[in-house]
Amino acid sequence: MDYNENNLAYFQKEMAYLDETRALFIKNFPKVAPFLDTKSKDPDVESIIENMAILTSRIRQELDENIPLIAESLVNILMPSYTNPFPSVCMQEFALRDDFSGVKEFIPKGSIVESKQINGITCKFQTIFDINLLPLKITKAFMSNNKSDYLLNLNISVTKDELSTKELDIDFLNLYLGNNVYFSSTLLMWLKNYLKFITISFEDSDQEIKLSPDKLSLDEFDERLIKSDEFGFEAFELLKELSFFPSKLNFMRLNGLGFLKNFSAKSFNIKFIFSKDMPSGYVPRLEYFSLFATPAINLFAMSAEPILNNNRRSEYRIFLDRSNIDAYEIVSISKVVAHSSNNEKRILKNYKSFERFEFLNDERAKDYYFVSNKTDIKLNSYKEISFFKSDSKDQTISIDAFCCNGGLPCNLKLGEIDRVLSHQGVTTKNLTIPTSVKRVKIDGNLLWKLVSILSFSYQSILEKGSFLALLNTFSAPDDEFFKKFANSLYDIKTKQIYRVDQGFAKRGLLCIFYIDESEFESIGNVYVLGINLAKFLSKFASINSFCELKIKCIKSKILLNYDFLGGTKKLI
Repeated sequence: MDYNENNLAYFQKEMAYLDETRALFIKNFPKVAPFLDTKSKDPDVESIIENMAILTSRIRQELDENIPLIAESLVNILMPSYTNPFPSVCMQEFALRDDFSGVKEFIPKGSIVESKQINGITCKFQTIFDINLLPLKITKAFMSNNKSDYLLNLNISVTKDELSTKELDIDFLNLYLGNNVYFSSTLLMWLKNYLKFITISFEDSDQEIKLSPDKLSLDEFDERLIKSDEFGFEAFELLKELSFFPSKLNFMRLNGLGFLKNFSAKSFNIKFIFSKDMPSGYVPRLEYFSLFATPAINLFAMSAEPILNNNRRSEYRIFLDRSNIDAYEIVSISKVVAHSSNNEKRILKNYKSFERFEFLNDERAKDYYFVSNKTDIKLNSYKEISFFKSDSKDQTISIDAFCCNGGLPCNLKLGEIDRVLSHQGVTTKNLTIPTSVKRVKIDGNLLWKLVSILSFSYQSILEKGSFLALLNTFSAPDDEFFKKFANSLYDIKTKQIYRVDQGFAKRGLLCIFYIDESEFESIGNVYVLGINLAKFLSKFASINSFCELKIKCIKSKILLNYDFLGGTKKLI
C-alpha cells in the first residue's frame, strides 16, 4: 500500500478508537489490566498502542481502498457486462454501386465496416441487422389526406434501368425512420396505434394492393447491440440500449410484398393510411428515411500482445498495441491460452475465468485468471490480469478479446465510415456521428446496490423510489435520457389481472406508469420509451405469467396501451 495523506487520518481515527476502548475496558475491569490506565503514562505501553494503531489503521485503509475491487468482482459474477465499457454506436446506410452487375447483395449481421484513418488508426464497426440490399431508393416522402383519412406517401424507385420489380423478388422491406427524435417517435406511435391499412400502387397501372396493419412488424429488430454467451440480466441490456442509442428502435418491417414480382414496375408508391392526423409541425423529409440501414457498433476481435508469466508479478497489464495505447480498449476477454514446453514438447493450456467458476467443474483444470479494471494518470481505462495455476513453470500467455477504439470514433464526421469489407459492389456511409463510450463507476456504494439486485421482483421495482434507484444503478453518470425519465415519473400503480392467451387463462400484472409528458420532446417519445419498458418488465414475470403496461400522461390525459408480454423468468 502506498503512503499518502490519508494515512494520518486513519491513524488518528484508530488512536481515538483505541483510547475509547481502553477507557471502557479499564472502567469495567480495573484489576485485570492496571497498566492500561491512561494516568500511568507508561512509555512502553504507549509505544505498543501507537504501533498497534499504525498496523490496524493500515488494515482498515487497505480494506476501504479495495472495496471497489470486491464490488467489481461480485458484479462480474452476477452481470458480466456491467463493468465493461459500452462502445461507440452509429447508424450505417448501404447502397449498391452503379457498376454492380448483380441483382441483390446480402450483407449478414456482424459484417465489418471501416472508417477513414484518425491519427493513423482505422476504426472498425460491425453491423447488427441483416441487410438484403436491392437497387431501390426512396424518391419522395410527403403527407396527404382525403375526406376522413391521413396518408404518409413513400415513392420507391428501381435504380437500375434494366431491372424492374419483377426481377427483384421482394418479400419484405425494412424501413429506418431516421434519428430525429420528434419525427421518428411520432411516426412509430402512429404506425402502431392509428394505422388503418396500407396500399401499394404503381405509376403505370390502376391496380392497387391493400395490406392489413398486421403486415407491419417491429419484432425483427430485437438483436442486442452486444451479444454475450455469459449469463447476466438481459433486462438491463434493454435499458442500456434505450439510453445509449435509442435510434435502434426506429425500424419497422413491411411484410407480404411477394406480389411485387407479378408487376414489371420501375417504381411503386406505399401509402400508410391513418385514422388520426399527425401532430402540428410534422413534415416528413426524404433524408429521414432509409431502406437499407442498420446500427453498427465499434466492436471487433483482436489479440493482445503476448505476456510472459514468469511468476514474478501478481498482475500483468494487458496491452493491445503499445505504440497506440489510447487507440484500443478491451470490452471483454473471450479466451486465455498458456503456451509452455516440457522436454521439447509443446503444452497448451486454457485458463478459465474466475467469475464463471468453470474451473471447478474439471478436476484436471485448476488454472484460472482474474481481470481487474484500472485507470492510469491520464484517466484512461485499462485491464490487468492475474493468473492462478497449479505449477510454477514459465508460460507465454495469449489473449483473445473483443475490443473497441475507445473515444477515437467520436472524432469521425458524417460519411467517414465508408468502407465495406468483403463486399466490393457496395458503398456505405454513417448517417449519424458515433456516440461516446459509456462506462459505469465502480465504488464501495455499489455493494449496497448489489444487495437489491439479488432480490429483484415486481414487489421491489414497482415502487417509484425503488424503480428510480434501479435506473440510477444501471445508467451512466451523464445519462440525460434517464434523468429526464426520472423527472417525469409521477407515480407507479399495479394490480393483478387475467388474460386469455392461446386458450389458457393467465394471471399477470397490470403496471400503470403516470408520466409528465412535458419533459419529453413529444408524446411519441413517451410511447417509444414504453415499448422498451414493457419488454423490461416482462423479464421479471415468470414464464406462466405476463406483464401488461399502460402509460398515463398526466397533462394531456392520454392513455398509452401496450400489448401484454409473456414472462421469461424461469421457475425455481
